[in-house]
Amino acid sequence: MQSSKRARTAIFFTVFVDLLGFGIVIPILPLYAEAIANHPSAWMAGVNHFLGLGGAGTQPGAFWAGVVFLSFSLMQFIASPILGRVSDLIGRKPVLWISLIGSAVGYLMLALTSRFEWMLAARILDGITGGNISVAQAAMADSSEPEERSKAMGMIGAAFGLGFVLGPAMAGVLSGSSFGHHLLATRGWHLPFFVAAGLSLLASMMVLFWLPETLTDEVRARARSHESRGHAVVRAMKRAGMPQILGVSLLSMAGFAMMEGTFALLVQERFGFHQREVGFLFAGIGVLLVIYQGGLVRVVAKRIPERLALITGLVLMALALPLMPKATWMWPFLLLLIPLSWGSGMGSTAGTALASQLTPPEEQGGLFGVINAMTGVGRIIGPAVGTFALARWGGQTTYNIAGLTLGLALVLALTISPKAVR
Repeated sequence: MQSSKRARTAIFFTVFVDLLGFGIVIPILPLYAEAIANHPSAWMAGVNHFLGLGGAGTQPGAFWAGVVFLSFSLMQFIASPILGRVSDLIGRKPVLWISLIGSAVGYLMLALTSRFEWMLAARILDGITGGNISVAQAAMADSSEPEERSKAMGMIGAAFGLGFVLGPAMAGVLSGSSFGHHLLATRGWHLPFFVAAGLSLLASMMVLFWLPETLTDEVRARARSHESRGHAVVRAMKRAGMPQILGVSLLSMAGFAMMEGTFALLVQERFGFHQREVGFLFAGIGVLLVIYQGGLVRVVAKRIPERLALITGLVLMALALPLMPKATWMWPFLLLLIPLSWGSGMGSTAGTALASQLTPPEEQGGLFGVINAMTGVGRIIGPAVGTFALARWGGQTTYNIAGLTLGLALVLALTISPKAVR
C-alpha cells in the first residue's frame, strides 16, 4: 500500500510538471502562429488563396494556428495507442521517461525558431512523444483498486488543472517580462518555450529517480502472451459499453478542442486581450479544474454513479459553449467558464473510470492509449473545424458547432447501458 501511495504521488507530480510546460505553450501558441502567418511564405500564401482566406473579413492566421494544433494532435493520435501498448509490454517507467525527453526537445525547437515550418516540425515531434498521458493514466490505474479509479483519475485531472493554473499564468508573466522581450528582440528566441523545455526535462528526471515501476512482472508476462489477440482498438470495441465510451471521448474532446484552439483568438477579438491576459484566463480555467478534480470529484464519485456523472458533465459543456460568444461583457463570459470547466472535469474523469472498470489489468496501458487516440482524433477535428469556422464565419458559428458536437456526445452517452458498467 505504501509503495502504491508513493507511485501515485510520483505520477501526480510528474504529470503536473509536464502539464505545467504544456500550459505555458497552449495560450500563446495560437497568437504566435497567427503572428508568423501574417507574413506567409510563398507556399502558405498559395494555400490561403486556394482556401479563399485572403479577402476582407477572413482571418488566415486562425487557419494556420489550427494547422499547428492539428499537427500535434494527429501525431498524438498515432502515437498514443503505441506508447500505451508498449508500456504494457516493457513497463510504464521507461516509456514515460523517453516521451518526456521528446517533449523537451520539441519545446526547445519551438523556442529557437521564428519560421512556421520549424514550428510545425516541433509540434509534430512533441505530438509523437506527447502520448505519455495514456502511460501515466495506466500507471495510476496499476496503483489503484477498481473502486478507487475515479479518485485516482481525479488526481491526474488535478495535476492537469494545476498545470493549467500555473502554466498559463507563467506564460503571461514570461512573455510580458523585460527579459522575454529582450530575448525575442535581440535573438528571436522565445522565453516561455525555453521554460517549457526545462520543465519537461525536470519531469523526466522525476520519473527516473522518483517513480517506481508500477507494472508487475506477472502482468507484463500476461500482456506478452496476449499480444497476438489483435489491435487494442479492436479488443476495446468488443467490450460492452466501450464503443459508446470511446465515441463520447472523441466527440467531447472535439467540442472542447474547438474552444481550446480558438479561445485566445475569441477573447482577443471581443475584449482586446493579448498574451498576458489570455494566459491569466487559462489559469482561471485551471483553478476551476483543480477545484473539481482536487476536491469535488471525491464528493461526486461517492454520490453519483459514473454514468450519470458523465452525462451531467456533457450537459454542462453543451449548454456553456454556445453562450460564450454571446456574452456582452466580461463577467457573464467568466461565469460561463465554471460549467465549462467542471463539465469537462466531470465527463473526462467519469469516462476514464468507466473504461478502466471494463478492462483487465494487462490491457490498461493499451486501453488508455485507445482512449487518448480517440481524444487525439477529437483534437484533430476540433481545432481544424473550429479555426476554419472562425476564419470564415466568426466565433458564434464556431461555438454553436462545438455545442452541437457535445450534444451528439450526450446522445451517445445516454445509450450506455447501466448494466454494462455495473
